[in-house]
Amino acid sequence: MKNRANLSEKAYDLYNYLLAHHLGKNRGILRPDLAEVFGVNERELRRLTQEINSSMNFDKLVSTSHCCYLCATKEECEKALKNTYSMAITLFKKAKKMEKKVGLNGQIKIPMGEDYKEFIETFKE
Repeated sequence: MKNRANLSEKAYDLYNYLLAHHLGKNRGILRPDLAEVFGVNERELRRLTQEINSSMNFDKLVSTSHCCYLCATKEECEKALKNTYSMAITLFKKAKKMEKKVGLNGQIKIPMGEDYKEFIETFKE
């Protein structure tokens, strides 16, 4: 597993690459193509874009909805943020439905401490 310093270095490399080559939606690149450019799988690419979007060290947001690019306008930033909220709401709804299934067919609730309300893990026979 790579250490945090390597991920940060790759995040800076990715950010600078996007800034030079993919600024704005009209210059976007498909995720598989971008992952290939950096020699990483798509999961690591998601971690890197997440690092960029959650760090105050980077001025611009990475949009990853249909293709990857650095947001060049306020409208692009707003759309990227709206897409993130939409995904979060979808995941929240999914978690609530999963919560309702707890106790059925061998599924149980696992207490995780006061920092977590509940964590659901499914056991299949």
